[in-house]
Amino acid sequence: MKRILLAFGLVTLAAISAACSSAAAPPGASGPVDPSGPTIVAKDMKFAGGPVEVKAGTNFTLHFDNQDSAPHNVAVYTDSSASSAVSIGEVVTSGKKDQVVAALKPGTYFFRCYVHHDMTGTIVAK
Repeated sequence: MKRILLAFGLVTLAAISAACSSAAAPPGASGPVDPSGPTIVAKDMKFAGGPVEVKAGTNFTLHFDNQDSAPHNVAVYTDSSASSAVSIGEVVTSGKKDQVVAALKPGTYFFRCYVHHDMTGTIVAK
């Protein structure tokens, strides 16, 4: 009986953890996370495309697709001085990684690769 209860408890805990981790707000933020956020692609040692647009006031998932064999990430800052970080994603080599970004106030934000500072772009929150 103890084994059955222990197994049930572990299965329940795993299910709760999985459900919470996919929609958890980033540290310092509250509320749901929009999973349909933008995709940023790293290819040929640069970020592809123009400015990325997101909905202001909403936590969102940023989908990062590193198509290079070099390690890259997406580090979001309040401006191009890169002195105040908003969200710093995990460094990925040849792969995809999602990062949850706390709701942004309306405005323009700067992002760059933490490894290759000359790889830059902008996020516009509207």
